[in-house]
Amino acid sequence: MAVFIVGALFIMVIYSALFPETVDCTSQESVHIGSATGGGMEMYSGIETRRLRNQRLNREATIVISFAGDCTIGTDENFPYENSFIHRLETENNDFGYFFRGVLPVFAADHLTLVNLETTLTRSKCRVPKKFNFRGDPSYTGILKAGSVEMVSISNNHIYDYGTEGYMETLQALRQAGILYCGESNIAFFRSKGRTVACMGYTGWDADVMEVVERDIDYAGERADIVVVSFHWGTERSNYPNAFQTKLARFCIDRGADIVVGHHPHVIQGIERYRDRYIVYSLGNFCFGGNRNPSDKDTFIFQSLFTFSGDKMTACEGRIIPCSVSSVSHVNDYQPTILEGSDSERVLSRIYEYSSRLEYGIAR
Repeated sequence: MAVFIVGALFIMVIYSALFPETVDCTSQESVHIGSATGGGMEMYSGIETRRLRNQRLNREATIVISFAGDCTIGTDENFPYENSFIHRLETENNDFGYFFRGVLPVFAADHLTLVNLETTLTRSKCRVPKKFNFRGDPSYTGILKAGSVEMVSISNNHIYDYGTEGYMETLQALRQAGILYCGESNIAFFRSKGRTVACMGYTGWDADVMEVVERDIDYAGERADIVVVSFHWGTERSNYPNAFQTKLARFCIDRGADIVVGHHPHVIQGIERYRDRYIVYSLGNFCFGGNRNPSDKDTFIFQSLFTFSGDKMTACEGRIIPCSVSSVSHVNDYQPTILEGSDSERVLSRIYEYSSRLEYGIAR
């Protein structure tokens, strides 16, 4: 089974040797054009020059993508101020680099990092009626930038917490910061080392989404070397995917997706290796301002390593990097941290236990 377990010290050493540069494009830009998939947007990062195409056709290359779970870089204004996300930011002298500092050695050394943006980035005061409404200042895109997060999924149950106004302001903030986004009829294309990665995001509550997903995978597969599908789905607090999650995930792989990742349950779930591709059912919380002290702080980063020889993908491997949502155990300090020793092993054991109950679950 091609899953590798790495700890913090190993990561620090291996990345400088294996991945000395993250993107070989000399410049990056995002270009927005109308999408053929139904009124959304395509987002492009990087331009493939003739030189890059020749490199792609004539050498082996490995693309490393890091996936992490729910990132609420903000709070609900009805939460107490004490130890809220906003309080922590002010305690840290508004240092945007604070939040992802514990995982930066991973995110800065990969080619692409994708997280679920479980909040709006808006100054709107118009909350929609619901139990929790998450909001961060638009300037908080600087937190993502400082953490080397290049892309976010926006399809979730909080992106419209402040209505259409909050949603549009969120997209504007992301575009201005140069952060790509997928979901809500947006497909993001990211280019690195002469390869193109297509990322799509959806809420996966029922079968209505399957027709759209099938169409989008077909569309992206014609334009990209790697197809990533991200779902907000499942049952909160459950460590096991429901029957529809497994059906939908395997459907995506059958249609041509190269990896499926999930979030929403706020806890970790198992991983499957299905038709030589990974399905990561729930990454759990990550930089999560939605809970000042969650009882379960375990989480992980999943890395996919896609190796190409010329235009052919020759290998798809995976790494599990056990983490905690907080650098301390007694409270949430909103600083995800790589675990070591017995804590790392404990999280790994949980993942393998949950995976063992799945038909195609990974094993040690």
